[in-house]
Amino acid sequence: MIKKVHEIVPEVAEAVRGGAGSVSAHKLLDLYPGRAIKSVGVVRLEPGASIGAHSHEGDEDFYYCLSGCGVVIDNGEEQPFTPGTLQITRSGETQALRNTGETELVFFAALIATIDE
Repeated sequence: MIKKVHEIVPEVAEAVRGGAGSVSAHKLLDLYPGRAIKSVGVVRLEPGASIGAHSHEGDEDFYYCLSGCGVVIDNGEEQPFTPGTLQITRSGETQALRNTGETELVFFAALIATIDE
C-alpha cells in the first residue's frame, strides 16, 4: 500500500480536545482493522492553535515534530517541541500541544494500540 500525503484531503477540526484554533490532519492510515496501528498522519496546527490536555488508555500516541515550534505538555511538564523532537504518550499518561510560533507547527502522529504481554 502506498499513500501520498499531498493526495489526501485533510480533515479540519476546531478546538481539538478543548484546545484553541484550527487543526488539520492528513490521515494516511486510520483505524486499520485487526492491527496495532490505529492511526498515522501528518497534523498541522495554525499559529496559536493547540490540542487540549487528554489522556490515553489502551493505546500510545507518538508525535514527531517536522517543522515549526511549539510546546508539548508531557504528563503536566512543558517541553519545547521543535523539529527532530519525538514525544511519546504511553497508556495512562497525558499530553497536550500548542503552537507558539509564527508559522504552522507540523508533526507526524501515530496512535498505536497497547499490546498486553
